[in-house]
Amino acid sequence: MEELKQAFYEVMYKYEKSFGETGVMANLNEWAKNKAFLLDLLRHHPGWDEDAKAIVFTFDEGRGIEHDVVDEIAFTMEDLAADQIKDEQRLEDFRISLRTAVSEYSSTLSEQALEVIRTRGGIKCATGQKTSRIIGKLCRQFGVDGHERYNAVFAQLSDSLNPLQMLKTALLSLHPCDFLEMSNKDNTWISCHNLENGSYQAGALSYMTDDVSMIFYTIDPGTTDHFYRVPRRSRQMFFYKDGMLFQSRLYPSDLSEPMDLYRSIVQKAIAVCLNVPNRWLLKKKREDVNTYCSSYEGSRQYPDYNYHGNVSLLKAIPEHSHFVIGRPSLCVCCGRAYRSGYLKCNCEDVVVCKDCGQTVSMRNARYIDGAYYCNACLHICGVCGGMIQGTMYPAYDRHGHLVEICESCYQASLEPCAACSVRGICRIIGNAFCPRTAVSVVEGGAR
Repeated sequence: MEELKQAFYEVMYKYEKSFGETGVMANLNEWAKNKAFLLDLLRHHPGWDEDAKAIVFTFDEGRGIEHDVVDEIAFTMEDLAADQIKDEQRLEDFRISLRTAVSEYSSTLSEQALEVIRTRGGIKCATGQKTSRIIGKLCRQFGVDGHERYNAVFAQLSDSLNPLQMLKTALLSLHPCDFLEMSNKDNTWISCHNLENGSYQAGALSYMTDDVSMIFYTIDPGTTDHFYRVPRRSRQMFFYKDGMLFQSRLYPSDLSEPMDLYRSIVQKAIAVCLNVPNRWLLKKKREDVNTYCSSYEGSRQYPDYNYHGNVSLLKAIPEHSHFVIGRPSLCVCCGRAYRSGYLKCNCEDVVVCKDCGQTVSMRNARYIDGAYYCNACLHICGVCGGMIQGTMYPAYDRHGHLVEICESCYQASLEPCAACSVRGICRIIGNAFCPRTAVSVVEGGAR
């Protein structure tokens, strides 16, 4: 729990939010209690990462074949064929073969389509062979490859029939900070749950502390830990209880192909964890979907699941009822339930000092280098007056008083004086009479 607390602090520092240990622990304890079932369930998956509190997937996500693009390029290829093939029957055979090859809009072809191409095109083609390779054979068989534009048009047609594959990492997560960062400000997109200026910031806490919410999100490959820190390429909420899996809206764009892919990934993961067949009944009609879930009284999440998404019903479980999404948000400062869209109620603004770990009034702290430090842990440089957290060096000012100086001023005080050639005498007399020197450093070290 200590690691989760420090990670929670890290996110609060990132967004310069008020927060206290009492409020953070209230949320984490509620998370641990209500997410206990889901944590136990997902731990049965072979891809579970205990530190990430998530199942980690690696998969290829492809760009779908666009029918209009394939058709347009295929028509262009037919025009090239008309320039090259002078015999009408041969031209007709080529056209039928080409149209058969592209009509299934697939990177491979059915046996029925292959038989037509063998008969009309007069070429050998095997089951599982790439559609683009078969088209290349056809073009060579009929001499279309001799056209001056052939290479460019064939390359376009080949690309359109072979979707681009992108390696991605995805997580089905229960980590508290993945809920806090469900709309990470480092994304190229944000939603209303963004902690920087979103109007539903408290919704991140409501999702975090209920017993059904999971976050599914994709990131670029390469990250191996602290996944909550990196930008999301896409994100959506899944809710699971008693054989019912609800897939909510996909951000940043609700496209059908990734929706289907992500749903299949999560369905299979849940089935693996339950050790049951991966067989589901999908319901998409709004009047059916809305009967399976509702929002918890007083929860603060934006209920986009009321307008977007679908429900999958696990066939291994004979009866399905109803589940409730969200919980009342708990103030990150005092830990009490409240009813606003932000992370805290109207209690005093407090922060946790990164140095000493004490919760102090925000009035008695400063935000420096991405974190809060209480005044007791800060130092004021005797030369530049800067508020410094970190190494300080002892020195004497012109009046002989012992002061502290920052590293930059310390290094500057050791530089040879360019104004005269009696630096050695300056050190002996303590710089008391030199108007160009603010302090004389104390020999022997830093504090």
